[in-house]
Amino acid sequence: MPNQKRLSKEELTQDEFTASVFKFIGYAEQNYPKLIAGAGAVVVLVLIGVFIADSANKKAQAGIDAIGDVQVSLMQGNTSSAITKAQAIARDYSGEEIAGRAVITLANIYYDQGRFDEATAQYRKFLSDVSDESGPQGYGANAGIAASMEAQGNTAGAAQQHETYANSYGNTPYAPLALLEAGRCYISAGNLAQAKVVFERIRKDYASSTQARVAQTELEILGEVIN
Repeated sequence: MPNQKRLSKEELTQDEFTASVFKFIGYAEQNYPKLIAGAGAVVVLVLIGVFIADSANKKAQAGIDAIGDVQVSLMQGNTSSAITKAQAIARDYSGEEIAGRAVITLANIYYDQGRFDEATAQYRKFLSDVSDESGPQGYGANAGIAASMEAQGNTAGAAQQHETYANSYGNTPYAPLALLEAGRCYISAGNLAQAKVVFERIRKDYASSTQARVAQTELEILGEVIN
């Protein structure tokens, strides 16, 4: 019996690899349609994902452009057109961030026109739709409601609106601003005692803020001795 050459470990590994390659080739030849279909499905899924992302980006950009058109109409003095456009954006992009921007813009337009009830309704709509009021637009909407109250002569209500915001979002940079506005409104309402309480709170809880220095000046004006 002729001597057979004993394969080394490396040669055995190469031989196994070669066998695996030929085995895969055989499988591919038998299942070519399935493999192509599978690859095609992956490609289709990728293309669908790209299309959705691209469509979302285009829609978002279209919304931003639409908000820009509202601002252009305002700069041109065409308020009625700006209102119509803002209303359309709020409707067409309902549930999206751009819709919230449109609602705030609409509220601000109404406020500037002296239509305070309508402005308040839009500010409240924004707050009802947003998940977090602690951001700048949330503070702006709350401040807009308070400003509408003040413009209608309800300075005590405006002060409470500002103070309620500060109580709810005391860790935000807007809290001392809200308290300062609350103090000012309390003074306008003739409630000097509560104004002092609010100003003292600013000095104590937000000592390093710019509003703390303003609060100290307000207290001195009110006759408080500041140590």
